[in-house]
Amino acid sequence: MICVRKWWSSVVAKKRYFWSDNGPGSNCFFWQDVLLLTGGIQSELTLKWSCERYIRFLVACLFSLQTFFIFVVLYSTLQNNRAEMFRVVVEVVKFTAFVVAGCKLLLLKLHRKSITSIRSYINDARMITIDDSYDLLELSKFKHRSMTMIRGIYGLIVIDTVLLFIPNDTTEMAFDRRSDTLPFMSLERNIYRLLFLTLLPVGFLPKFFSSMATIGSLLLGMEANFKILANRFRSILSQPFVINGTDWEKMNSELRDTLKQHLEFWCHFKALKKLVGETFFLVHYFSIMSIGALCYICQAIGVNFLSFVVMATLAMFLMEYYMFCHFVDSFQDVANCIGEHIFQIAILMPHNRKNHSHYIGFRTALMIIWMNTRREVSMDCMGLFNISTAAFLHVLNIAYTVLTFLIQMS
Repeated sequence: MICVRKWWSSVVAKKRYFWSDNGPGSNCFFWQDVLLLTGGIQSELTLKWSCERYIRFLVACLFSLQTFFIFVVLYSTLQNNRAEMFRVVVEVVKFTAFVVAGCKLLLLKLHRKSITSIRSYINDARMITIDDSYDLLELSKFKHRSMTMIRGIYGLIVIDTVLLFIPNDTTEMAFDRRSDTLPFMSLERNIYRLLFLTLLPVGFLPKFFSSMATIGSLLLGMEANFKILANRFRSILSQPFVINGTDWEKMNSELRDTLKQHLEFWCHFKALKKLVGETFFLVHYFSIMSIGALCYICQAIGVNFLSFVVMATLAMFLMEYYMFCHFVDSFQDVANCIGEHIFQIAILMPHNRKNHSHYIGFRTALMIIWMNTRREVSMDCMGLFNISTAAFLHVLNIAYTVLTFLIQMS
């Protein structure tokens, strides 16, 4: 009994350390790398693991098999059951989701250097101000929000795996085809069910949501650095050399340091904008089709285990789209805050003939910073439209149109 208590106390202690602020479980980038590994992408952290190559090989084989199964079922459905609207919608959504997941993974691989550079910039915490407590608070908020997002993705994978493991007639109908559809799999029915049905969330969801976890964490980290930069401008307001105009050399030095941090931030932000625009292009057009189609599937199958799986997946699709829009909008709020600080600095600076040249140069530099910030902070979907919460409301309207169209067609 004493040995059991010691063993249990050691397990509890390890668990607490793992999720503590000093343990690996508190690092959002650690769990992001684990999710990327289960999606088939290596990172600097997982590259050191001895089992990394085997995991990537297994998940790649699993995803390839599942994609092959879905393509065969889609082809058979279009050939033999084209008149059955429900089956056609289900198979088209599944196949499209796998194609989009593969494209998202390809984008992450193409932008691997940019992602590594931005992560290094966030981890190094090079954006510093005179207010250390504010800097630490913003960075802790970033880590907490990132961990909440990543835990939600892991929770969805576990929930979908458990629900698909439970036998259900509707699940069989929607995911598991009989021998008339897959005659060559009749002798390997159980293996097919395990690889395709039970392990579907394991093979598909990490690949599909790896981009949301990666880009979401980068957006949150850059937002924290942007707020710290705004606080740097706010801290200038409290400096006596600004209010009294007594030390213009000190003022120029402070401005140069702020500009240096400002330029470094925008260098990484531009690389992030390109990645966000290309990924959101896939998210937008897939959401237009999938949200309405998944609502149609839910109302067609009624309330059962499969409907819970579909609703959970639909919620994540909606959350992915909304999070992109919300995170991008938050940068605009911080940019407006920087504009207010710059305006206040320009008002407080004293002016006289003796310091006229310094005054004009300082105000000109501040106005250039503000104009560049206001222009560069917005993100677009590969030049088609600006990413904002208004786009999220628009895609909901389109999804409702798709839902009514499918209901009328069926």
